[in-house]
Parts: sequence; C-alpha cells; structure tokens
Amino acid sequence: MQRVPEERRTRSGSALVVVLWVVLLLSMIVIALAFDAHIESRMTSYYRKRMKAHFLMESGLQIAELVMNKSTKIRPYTDAEPDEEDRWFEPAKRLAEGDSVTLEETFDGGQAGENDGESPEGGYTVGSVTVTIVSERARRNVNRLTLEEEWESILEVGDIPEERWPELIESFLDWLDKDDNARVDGAESDYYENLETPYMPQNGPLFTVDELMLVKGFTRTILYGGVIEPESDRGDPIIVSGIADLLTTFGDRKINVNSASRRVLMTLPDRSGDLDLIVDAIIEERSGTVNSDGVVEPAYFEGDADLLRRVPELRQPKLRQYVTTSGSRYFRVTSTGKVGAVEKTVRSIVKYDGRKLTILQWREED
Repeated sequence: MQRVPEERRTRSGSALVVVLWVVLLLSMIVIALAFDAHIESRMTSYYRKRMKAHFLMESGLQIAELVMNKSTKIRPYTDAEPDEEDRWFEPAKRLAEGDSVTLEETFDGGQAGENDGESPEGGYTVGSVTVTIVSERARRNVNRLTLEEEWESILEVGDIPEERWPELIESFLDWLDKDDNARVDGAESDYYENLETPYMPQNGPLFTVDELMLVKGFTRTILYGGVIEPESDRGDPIIVSGIADLLTTFGDRKINVNSASRRVLMTLPDRSGDLDLIVDAIIEERSGTVNSDGVVEPAYFEGDADLLRRVPELRQPKLRQYVTTSGSRYFRVTSTGKVGAVEKTVRSIVKYDGRKLTILQWREED
C-alpha cells in the first residue's frame, strides 16, 4: 500500500482547519446579521406600534370633545330613552349629570393593527383607546384655599403630620399673596433667594398643582404619597397618602358632590365631628339602587335643592358654601392608546365652552 507523504498530510490537515475556521466565521457573521435584522425588525415594529398608539391616544381627545358636545344637548336627570343606535347617549347623559365617564373603543387590524401574529385570531394586533373624563369640580381649587382651616382639612386627609401644618400653610399663603412680608412659619423672597438654586416666589396663583413643590416645606412625597419620615419618635416610618389627588388649579371654591371622591368630600372644613356621617350620606344617596336586572342605577343629585333635601346636614352655612351639583367647564381627560403591548397615555386638563375644546395642560406618558 502506497503511503501518503507526511508533508502532504500536513498540508491537507491545515487546509481542513482553515476551511473549518472560514465556515465558523461565516456562520458567526450570518448569525450576527440575522440577529441584527431581528432586532431591527423588532424595533421597527415597536416604533410603528408606538406611533399608532400615539394617534389613537390623540383620537381620545376627539372622542371626549364629541361626548362633551353631546352632553350640552341632553337634559340631565330625565328618563328619556335614547336612540338604540346612539351609543354616545348614556356617557353624555352621565357627564351632564356630573358623573365621571370612561369609554373604550377597539379597532380591528384593518384600522389600527398589523399582521404580526401576536393576536390569536386572524393574526392581527388589536388597537384600542380608553378615555376617562372627570369634571375638575371633583377636586378642590388650590388657589382658593386661603383659610387655614381649609388647608388643615386637606393635610389631614393626606395624612401629613400635624407638626408640619403651620410651615406648609403659611408658606403657601405667603407664596400666594402679593406682599413680601413673611408669616411666622412662612417664607418670602429672602428665603428663596438664599437657596442653593435661588428663585423668586410667585406672589400669585399656581398654574399647576406640581408647582407646590416650589413652596417651602412641600415635597413630592407630600403631594404624591410615600414615606415622609423613615424614622419617627415611635420608631416606625411615617407613610402619607399625599394631597395631589385632592387638588386642581381650575374652578371655584365648590366641589361637585355627584363626582367628588370620598377623599375629596372629607376635605370639607367641618368641625362638628359629623363629617364622616355626612359624607357617608352623600355617597349612599348618589349610589342609587340595583334594578331587577342586577344593574346599578345611580341616583345623582338633580340640583342643589335636591341635594339639600336628601342630605339636610349640608344646609349648615359652613358646608353649604363648598358644595354644588352644577357642572364645570373644566375637565380632566386621560386618554390611553394601545396597540399590542405598547401604550401611550396623555393626561390633560381641557376647557369646553359649549362650542370647542381647548387644551390647557398636556402631559404624555409611555
């Protein structure tokens, strides 16, 4: 048998090693390119969905304007039967009666989705928009809180420690007034000018609730809740619920009892000790009854006279000046557009004057 020369075997082995390395490198390049293409495809899909979610989110403002416009043409508290094809009648009627409204519209793949196989039926991503409309009269106007007892009720509901009340209240009143004379526990320009990042006090009304964080003593925790003191005298951390959900910068001193939450109703400045019972009575009266079909039929207060008749405790002047059943021109509209798992949300404050909707505040969130 003829033997292969050693040198030839070595060259063949080296060539095989080179071929294997070339194949390995080409495989790695192909895998890398495929991975990059996959990532780019996923990113493109995400941004495409995000853009669609953004447009759906904006369409929520159009839906809100439609419902507001229709609510101005509906007589509230009536038993009138709507046209079966008019799907906007019920939410518009609830809005006209002072209630909050939540609407959800879903679009099929041909309108808002894409054929990416994420949906089990038809292979389409379903797009949707959810819109919530709440009257700003469901909150207290922070710029109208000019009495200490009004602030004390707000801070008590927000679980703020009582020893902090004087600084918070007087600093806010100093921020609001026109002069430069600081109250005992308050602050004026001499305080703010000596901060690490100095600024001047407003000496006027707030434009947003978040501006409270510029006022001496107010922090994000006081506004939005959390641990305000990691260690207290009793050893446990002090956790507060916050006050931002109680406040707005629009409207008058009154709150609409048809839409205000229990927390907001508990901020009414009553010192009789019966506020819990009064608020329970308001909520019970407006909650309505369950009909034979198991559907809750709300019993909103049909006017101030109806409110005082059904909750006579509100006739006392101290409370009467803070409550109403009248609607508002200002609304808090939250619109969320969703395509697949991608969401885009805007939280806005709008003014509707009966003819057109004007956006006053706009904050987008992913």
